[in-house]
Amino acid sequence: MSKREARIARQNEKRLREAEKSARLVEVVVADMVPRTLADPETSAVPRASENPSSIMSMKMEYRIIDHSDRDGSWTWGQARNWCDPSHSPENACLIRSTMIQMSGLYWHEILAQTTGGRDRHRKHHPQSYDSICSEAQSRWIEIGREEDELFRFRTGGTQRIWGFRTGHVFNVVWWDAEHQIYPVD
Repeated sequence: MSKREARIARQNEKRLREAEKSARLVEVVVADMVPRTLADPETSAVPRASENPSSIMSMKMEYRIIDHSDRDGSWTWGQARNWCDPSHSPENACLIRSTMIQMSGLYWHEILAQTTGGRDRHRKHHPQSYDSICSEAQSRWIEIGREEDELFRFRTGGTQRIWGFRTGHVFNVVWWDAEHQIYPVD
């Protein structure tokens, strides 16, 4: 037998062994294929989008800056609530308005999908429970006549936040928090 014939014979033997091994594996897999539960699909399944077409997730965000804003007085940490106050940078009012204009071009599901934080990703804009904000902000919330249990906050960069509440797909601006003190983090 020539070298060429020997090589071809070895290759054929190798293919045969691989085919036998593959056949054994298929037998094992086929034997183990037992459904965990009986298939009983619901025949009344409806796509989520058509389930609730009035969901705010499918609506573009709208905003109200003046209607519910609390711009009287100052916080105990020294920040004036009026974001147009001269003690603030003149860009604050523009930042709030430009952030709201930018967000109003997005659907709510797009806003809630935005993340930040490098490796430790977390939501950039999100609902916040009334119970989780600082006690001064909780007291002020009641003092200005707000009854919502859930606030919503937009991150505008670094420590800066815009606080408010949602009424349907409309975001109502209440506070500007330049120093991240309404919901302080260590």
